[in-house]
Amino acid sequence: MTTLTRRSLAGRSPMASFEQSRVGFIGSEGHVVPDGGEYLPVENPATGEVIASAYEGRAEDVDAVVRGAEDAFHTVWRRTTPDARGALLRRWAELVTREREALADLEVRDVGHLRKETLGDTDVTARILDYYGGMADKIEERSYSSYPDRVAYGRAEPYGVVGGISPYNANAIFTAFKAGPALAAGNCIVLKAPEVSPLVTYRLVELALEAGIPPGVVNVVTGRGQVVGPLVTEHPAIGMVAFTGGVEAGRAVIQQSAGNVVPLSLELGGKNPVIVLDDADLDLLIPSLLHSNFVKSGQSCAAGTRIFLPRSRNQEIADRMTQRAEQVRVGMPDDPESQMGTLISRRHRDRVHSLVNRARDAGAVCLVGGSPAQDGPLADGAFFQPTVLAEVKDDNPIATTEAFGPVASLLVYDDVDEALRRANDSQFGLSAQVWGNNARDIQHLVANLEVGTVWVNLYRGNHPTVPFGGMKQSGYARENAFEAIRLYTRQKSVVWDTSTERALPYQS
Repeated sequence: MTTLTRRSLAGRSPMASFEQSRVGFIGSEGHVVPDGGEYLPVENPATGEVIASAYEGRAEDVDAVVRGAEDAFHTVWRRTTPDARGALLRRWAELVTREREALADLEVRDVGHLRKETLGDTDVTARILDYYGGMADKIEERSYSSYPDRVAYGRAEPYGVVGGISPYNANAIFTAFKAGPALAAGNCIVLKAPEVSPLVTYRLVELALEAGIPPGVVNVVTGRGQVVGPLVTEHPAIGMVAFTGGVEAGRAVIQQSAGNVVPLSLELGGKNPVIVLDDADLDLLIPSLLHSNFVKSGQSCAAGTRIFLPRSRNQEIADRMTQRAEQVRVGMPDDPESQMGTLISRRHRDRVHSLVNRARDAGAVCLVGGSPAQDGPLADGAFFQPTVLAEVKDDNPIATTEAFGPVASLLVYDDVDEALRRANDSQFGLSAQVWGNNARDIQHLVANLEVGTVWVNLYRGNHPTVPFGGMKQSGYARENAFEAIRLYTRQKSVVWDTSTERALPYQS
């Protein structure tokens, strides 16, 4: 029989909670660490060092967590007033801010992002939680058109227990993206943390409990996606699922959720176009393009990886990008001099390397980078050189496949309509960038690009007040802003007859 250890929050430093330790699952009973069962190693991708181990939830564990959340919803959370829910979310945000240094340090070791990147993620996480804390008591219902002797109105009601599944590249932000609006709308949530980097998600859920959010309202399990993911998405008590990940995994989630016929939110990545107009400011453009592709070592669904350059400026832009990319310092994530950290694992690094080699075989010319970075202290990690590929054709594998690595591809166009057509010729439709000052061309592109978000003279400009999501195989539904509240509520219509006299059926 498996023995369970229940951890107390008292007297523990945030880092000591997890490093060289185990994480189990957090449900209505708190943080439970089973003595038996399978544990997956959690590695620091910069060094290969095992820093923790994460329990792979079994069917009975996930069922216990979901049932505990279901009980918390019916007995506590649905009876908690909106202003009280908002105050608890804001308190959670305050604790995230209080712990920002420790959370950032933990994410550096867990994922390999630069410390300035993890600090930024932590600050965004607190902002999102605070935003939805302020929104909780501002959810308005609506009345429908007036009709004689009738009152009709709609109710926005929570689903009860929802599931949230996210990848590794923005652990803290994804936790807030899903838990913030779900809780504000009155739901409880079961988060599936990524098996390769679960530590920050667990710590954030512990902070939610410390903030006073009742046990069972915010929950977390982990394990391999193909094992534990279906245990969440197929559970009969899960009312809807919000998923962020790859296309193939998204298709699996659709199939898994079909049995219970639950609604989904899917954000499935992108192969995002960047259209550079011939009047673009290169001093603004060049560092922005590089950072768009190299921030978090390119592990961003919003990276602008297909860069369409006007033929008249192609050589100048390519030369300047190459020069700047050569100067990007790849180094240990905790080194303040580093400008780019590591990929999530050596397995993923090898995948990126293979894709770059396939791109070369298909005719792309590597201007800089193109292989792992393995000098000195980087030898044991999953580092990859910042890479710029030129002479890329639309059917090149690097132009059709999401690399999720630090690889920018340069494509040449002759007129704006050609660039638009080729930009839209993709299975993906998450985001796009337009750089330039010609208002007519910008408006034309904004109106016709088949993506969920267009950034003009800006990149990765996400904010809690602006909806974000994809088109085509980049997914559907929207996170952020009030759209996320709609995402986590279902509509009920109420029709009330107020007449005092009426003709009744079946009356003689």
